[in-house]
Amino acid sequence: MVLYTDTFTMAVGFYMLIPLLALHFLENLSLTIAFVGFVTAVRSASQNGLMPLAGWVADRINYKTAIAVGVLIRAAGFAMLGTVDSAGWLVVASILTGLGGALFHPASYAAYSALAEGRDPLRVYSTREMVSNVGFIIGPMTGGLLAGFDFKWVSYSAAALFLIAFFVTVLGLPSGLSAQRSAPTSIRKVLSNKGFVRYCALAAGLWLLVSQLYLVVPVRAGEVLPGPLGVGIVYTAGAVLMVAIMLPLTGFASRRMSPRGILGVSAVALGSGVAVMGLWGTVAGLLVGAGLFTIGQILSQPVMNSVTADFASAGSIASHFGVFGLAQAVGSIVGNLAGGLLYTVAQGSGPVADLPWFLFLLWGGVMAAAFWTLGPRPSAQPGAETDGPVGSGA
Repeated sequence: MVLYTDTFTMAVGFYMLIPLLALHFLENLSLTIAFVGFVTAVRSASQNGLMPLAGWVADRINYKTAIAVGVLIRAAGFAMLGTVDSAGWLVVASILTGLGGALFHPASYAAYSALAEGRDPLRVYSTREMVSNVGFIIGPMTGGLLAGFDFKWVSYSAAALFLIAFFVTVLGLPSGLSAQRSAPTSIRKVLSNKGFVRYCALAAGLWLLVSQLYLVVPVRAGEVLPGPLGVGIVYTAGAVLMVAIMLPLTGFASRRMSPRGILGVSAVALGSGVAVMGLWGTVAGLLVGAGLFTIGQILSQPVMNSVTADFASAGSIASHFGVFGLAQAVGSIVGNLAGGLLYTVAQGSGPVADLPWFLFLLWGGVMAAAFWTLGPRPSAQPGAETDGPVGSGA
């Protein structure tokens, strides 16, 4: 229950600020969308790029300490993001925000695995995503309302929620929380599992699409609907859909498809969602596209986490989530940089303006085919050098 409270508090703080940042940078600070993509990529790189090291550290100290330090650093970064206005300080704030996430993200997922041993991991992670998306419902709308007064209040409020998460972590989680029953695994050994490395490469390709949630989706929403409140409405609608259908949809899918099949379908849904939002420039098109994108998120997020946990052996859970975070970093960097450039092209006129949206759709199809042919398969032992994880649900 403490971890779910932690997740909820951090989700409200995160979704209160991050979805509105692109609009704040563009409208309040008059930055270019290319620079917004660059700053977003810096945040993703500093978070996910450092995750392998942060996960390795968490496996060697304890998950509670890593989470506590991480949320404190992110609180500092969030306090800066909405209050500084120079390019240099925005980069510093983005690095702090990412560094905090690097520390608490793999440790948090590993803590879920440690505290939920013996239970269905897909259901545990689906419940975690559902709790996160309750925060997703509250965060954007609250942020949109606060932005109507002054954007700095969005920044301060998000930072305050991460401070609350710090106290929840310190006071609520057991000391020395760890999954170690044997010597911690080295990062080199994690990377020697060819099946896991291949899975991470596929996840990076999928994350190129997921990363549009923080760039193309809010910018497009801000164009079709009025300002920050409109962005909040789109994010909240997606979160309500997640909360309503997350557990039944993931349960239905896992009974009928393997993880590779579910991830393939999610890639199609994500690519289609971005394409519909771009090509159908109305409120209806925005909502339909956001709905498709949300279904892709629902199907992909808990399955990716469950597969990652299944690859890990005792003493290496945070390390595996850390390496998996590196894959997310690659996908996020490419996704944000490419998304910024493609959106700039889409602002032009003529047939070429529609090309970026078809490219997103095409990439979704490419990733679906890749998962269906090369995705994770069941294996005999956790942590073994095989092509896939235990209990993949095939």
